[in-house]
Amino acid sequence: MTRALFVGIGTSAPCWYRAALPAMHLGAEWCGVRGEPPELIFVTGLSTRALDTDELFGYETVVLQQPRGAAWLKLIRRLQESGVRVLFEIDDDVHAVGKHAGHVYRAHYSKAALRDLELNMRACDGLIVSTEFLAQRYRSLNANVYVCRNGLDLGRYSFTRPPANGHVTIGWAGGTGHREAMLPWVNAIGRVMQERPHVRFMSVGEAFASLLQPHFGAERAIVVPFSELDTYPAAMASFDVAIAPAGRTNFHRAKSDLRWLEASALGVPTVADPVVYDEIEDGVTGFHAADGETAEATLVELVDDAATRDRVGAAAREHLHAHRSMATMAAQWAPALSG
Repeated sequence: MTRALFVGIGTSAPCWYRAALPAMHLGAEWCGVRGEPPELIFVTGLSTRALDTDELFGYETVVLQQPRGAAWLKLIRRLQESGVRVLFEIDDDVHAVGKHAGHVYRAHYSKAALRDLELNMRACDGLIVSTEFLAQRYRSLNANVYVCRNGLDLGRYSFTRPPANGHVTIGWAGGTGHREAMLPWVNAIGRVMQERPHVRFMSVGEAFASLLQPHFGAERAIVVPFSELDTYPAAMASFDVAIAPAGRTNFHRAKSDLRWLEASALGVPTVADPVVYDEIEDGVTGFHAADGETAEATLVELVDDAATRDRVGAAAREHLHAHRSMATMAAQWAPALSG
């Protein structure tokens, strides 16, 4: 096995899913850092070394998450000159983020910042991306692209879900930038809640449920704010049905199917956009809905049919365990690390 180090972005979700998990399943080391070389601050990780910038030269391969700027470029070239293979890891279309008016981090991806990222993408020995769309998007910057799809650490989801107590909860969990895609679906959920008084809507992360609070109150439209990554599985365990809409922009097309994977790990059926969630077998491991109107009809059926929810949730979990655990998915990273 190649002696490798994954260097993630602080304590972020990408650091966990795209650095820590593959590293631990491959027997590699990983860390989360803040700052710029040579003044990197190591804030988390699992390593046999007391890491600082100079220690990076002790590995055969170093995977860097979205390094930007001249200081990183200088370090990349120094590492390569010393014989270290350097890979650039990215799981978002950052150019689309920079154009996305509703994204909290839009300002972080100015034209100047994107130029810096592009320079470093070109300089690295290869790119690691999470979807085939991203591979096509960035192959012009670096022809050596590895698609390494997301997998899950199943232990984080191994707990008993709370009793429903007569409610059926439709839920969404995720980060910023999804408002445009979500609004038609939120309106559809509102109509379902109007027809079915026992239905609730819970949003974890961005506060989409607050849009329905004026009509249904905080007890039926429940907002769980952004919090530490560790708390998300517990919050999602309250879902009976998960939703995963997506827009038709590059921002959404580049996204992975992580939302479906996480719901499936909990045995929760997902109603999802077929463009992003094409691995779902419609009606078997989840449900496809390309718009709010289609989603509404499916949600009504699921709200009224607990047996279908249980059947599809169980099938989705079985598929995840068989095909999308990180223990299974880690093998796809090995060719990238060894070159």
